[in-house]
Amino acid sequence: MLYYKTKKLNRIAVIGCGWLGLGLAKNLIENNYKVIGTKTTEKGVEMLNKLKIKGIIFKIDNEKISGETNFLKNIDQLIISIPPSIKNYKKTIGTLYKLINANNNIKKVIFLSSISVYGKNENEILEDSQTNPETINAKLLLFAEEKFLNLNSSVCIIRLGGLIGFDRHPIFSLINKKITNPKGFINFIHINDAITLIKYLIKSSKLNGIINCVSPFHPNRKKYYADIAKSLRLKNPVFVEKNMNLRKINSNRIDLKKLFNYPVDNLLIDFNK
Repeated sequence: MLYYKTKKLNRIAVIGCGWLGLGLAKNLIENNYKVIGTKTTEKGVEMLNKLKIKGIIFKIDNEKISGETNFLKNIDQLIISIPPSIKNYKKTIGTLYKLINANNNIKKVIFLSSISVYGKNENEILEDSQTNPETINAKLLLFAEEKFLNLNSSVCIIRLGGLIGFDRHPIFSLINKKITNPKGFINFIHINDAITLIKYLIKSSKLNGIINCVSPFHPNRKKYYADIAKSLRLKNPVFVEKNMNLRKINSNRIDLKKLFNYPVDNLLIDFNK
């Protein structure tokens, strides 16, 4: 397990202030970082500014750039949180790649990816495990990973587990459906823990490459979903023996539980807090 001395490069931009990106930007502001956040609409920019995040319009459509690009000249680190579901994703990533390489002041780039790039590989999966993306979005994320790893800057690729937190949890969409793979394992990460890891990587001057960001707590899917439904006073979920897979995703690069002491170590979060 690796632990590095840290160096504070505190001018940060977050491209894509969605659920995780916005939560990260707010947390960084609270910790005295200078943060720029991007949105694609004026309404979105106004929302960021109200939260004391310097909001700017920045949008890449195909190879056309709308809004500002000068912000890239005045930052030390860049967080990229762009969902693969947007139109012309590959060309967007290619255009962004060129913009980043044209600004040598950017010392570090952190790209938020997903464990979906591993596909249905079995057993324990670590950072050096073979990728096997099966969905279109997973294939697009792997394309972006490979592109950004060739940047001139230091690059971290964070492969996030299924994000949960506050009022966001898959149980709400699954409760009226049959849940598959009941004997499989949960590979989730709470948004607070994800933000903690990203902040650590922001401060770590030498740690780069691919890092899995998944809770080390891997409950059985059937027990976990039954427990979370019970804690939320929802009806008992229905399970079906289908799409069986026994993968557990962990990290062999950072001892996440030891380093961060996971505040949400059992993933049975209280949505009333």
